[in-house]
Amino acid sequence: MAAHIAIIDDDRVTSSMLEKLFSEKGYKVIKAHDGEKGLKLVKEERPRLVICDMLLPKIHGADLCRKIKDDPELKETRVVLITAVYKGATSRIDVKSYGADNYFEKPINTKELLSWVEQNVPAEPKPAPPEKKPNDKKIDIESLNVDDVVSQLKNMVDKEPGKKK
Repeated sequence: MAAHIAIIDDDRVTSSMLEKLFSEKGYKVIKAHDGEKGLKLVKEERPRLVICDMLLPKIHGADLCRKIKDDPELKETRVVLITAVYKGATSRIDVKSYGADNYFEKPINTKELLSWVEQNVPAEPKPAPPEKKPNDKKIDIESLNVDDVVSQLKNMVDKEPGKKK
């Protein structure tokens, strides 16, 4: 199962671009377009990472970050704040005081963001293929004729557990 990322941004272009970026890397992306819906989504879905714009309708991004970090059930959730408005060194310091794990200015350098996410919230690995059972029979097709292959396949299908006859 892929790691969940919540993107909370009222700018639909940014949220769609981020959704495409992370979906292609194996993350499951969920989205909201205001702070109130975003908080509800985070409480319901429990993503491992929230990427949140700072200037949001209904609940400001900084307040949303604080609510997530102050909630005992959500405090381990990583939060990255993004902004086109609050820029510079003082904003970077302010963001840390809200409890955010990182901060990126818009336009977002997607390579830097992706690198940070991959290091801090890796996509969960795909499960390994099931191991073959020791009693699985291999068919040597080169030494069998077509009738023998069909017969062996029919026998294998007939022996399937739970097969209705």
